[in-house]
Amino acid sequence: MNICIVDDDKYVVEKIVEGMEWEKWNIDGVFTAYNIKQAKEILSTMEIDILLSDIEMPQGSGLELLKWVREQKLPVECIYLSSYAHFAYAQKALELHSKAYLLKPVSNKELGSVLDDLVNQMKLERGVAGEDKQRIKEKYWRNILLGKEPDVTFGKENKNIGGSYNEDDFIVLSLLRIFHGIKHKKIQDAAVFYLTLKHVSEEFIHKREMPLDVMFQCSDDCFVIVLKSSKEENNRFKCDFKELLSCIESEINTSACVYVGKCTRVADRNAQLALFEMMRDGVPGEDGILLLDEWTGRNAVYNPPDFARWEQRMMYSQDMTGVLSEITDYVNEIYTSGAVNARVFSSFKADLQQMVFHYMMENGIALNQIFEAGEFDYYCDKASLTSRDMKEFVNILFKKLKAVLKVENTGENVVEQIMRYIDDNLAGDLSRANLASKVYISEDYLSKKFALHTGMSIPNYVSKKRMEKACDYFENTLYSVSEVAMLVGYSNFSYFSKTFRDYAGCTPNEYKNKNCKNGITKI
Repeated sequence: MNICIVDDDKYVVEKIVEGMEWEKWNIDGVFTAYNIKQAKEILSTMEIDILLSDIEMPQGSGLELLKWVREQKLPVECIYLSSYAHFAYAQKALELHSKAYLLKPVSNKELGSVLDDLVNQMKLERGVAGEDKQRIKEKYWRNILLGKEPDVTFGKENKNIGGSYNEDDFIVLSLLRIFHGIKHKKIQDAAVFYLTLKHVSEEFIHKREMPLDVMFQCSDDCFVIVLKSSKEENNRFKCDFKELLSCIESEINTSACVYVGKCTRVADRNAQLALFEMMRDGVPGEDGILLLDEWTGRNAVYNPPDFARWEQRMMYSQDMTGVLSEITDYVNEIYTSGAVNARVFSSFKADLQQMVFHYMMENGIALNQIFEAGEFDYYCDKASLTSRDMKEFVNILFKKLKAVLKVENTGENVVEQIMRYIDDNLAGDLSRANLASKVYISEDYLSKKFALHTGMSIPNYVSKKRMEKACDYFENTLYSVSEVAMLVGYSNFSYFSKTFRDYAGCTPNEYKNKNCKNGITKI
């Protein structure tokens, strides 16, 4: 269940968000808006159950908002907060079927009492003894995850009891694990991320006509997905899950993997516990999928490769490419042979870091020369997700090592490479971050080398080159000022005009009228 709190007074919103024990009412998502426009965006994109709204706000009233909600036929219940005991307000609120009208300042106890009544009423309306069918199913699977006995018994006389399961039902239990690398500090940010993920996943599942029974978040990085099945058919949904992962990674820009259980009867506890064990110890492969039916790495033991030999090749011949190739082959080999699990990957990653850090120390390379703040930790943590992510971590690590060695040995070459890139891409993204990514070194390290070589900072050099090119356009083409601005990377016309005036001592139009050559044509 989700609630949206709308009030132009941020203090009031924060007080309500922090003062209520939302889990008491099974409220998972708490969204906040400070005007009607923001509220409509949330209501249009998220599944909101309860609207808690002020009435008088600068950009539109809460009454107008609820009227819009009713016109959109959104299944939302409303509680109003107001500083004014106007009869007309209360009358209009009743006409729009608001459930309560509270006067500010409202105490947590008073608001909690109203939420008690409203949530209980909503549960009764949704049926099944005060709880909706989906929540009963969630409770059933949460108990399984926690190692508790489910509170639903099986038997012919209890078929579909409480909207749950019959012992002869077949299901495929799967666990969707995500890695977004961001610690959400605000409850709203976390709620938006997870609800968006759930929405994207459910929409994909429905489009593919996968028989979804229930999907819910069971931990910070994991969702339970239960699919119905009419018969015992293992691996039926493997291709669907592959495409689901692609959809999640493209739509939400986050990495994910899926642990897929066997198609079994719903009461088969052994199969369910085996899936949970596989999620703890298993490592999905290139496609991000790990099937319980194919998992062979349960008892895998770590046999470390020859790190000493690799480090010697790096140290004395700087054979980064060869070492990277052998490490990639090692990861492929242990995965293909089934000799890998989470413990093996953890030990391998620790040994790899020790080798690389020792090499960097011997060569006077600091971590902040090749990685931005937090970037190394991101890739290192993500490496434990799948074999693909482990290889990505190794590949990025060695690419960055090669790049920083190139800078140290032939510093001018890398700077000149960046200068050429700038000259060829004046209309594109020439931020420090993008330029640094082109040569696999950190922004600060690139900026330092660039300044030593050119005597200029990167932003000043980029601005100078763009202004030189703008002058060339004005002198030799019939492009308008706005067209030239876009051609040299400025979407803000005012900012372009100011920058040009600072550079040329006159406005773009003045320069164009004074310097444009006769007989030229628009190119």
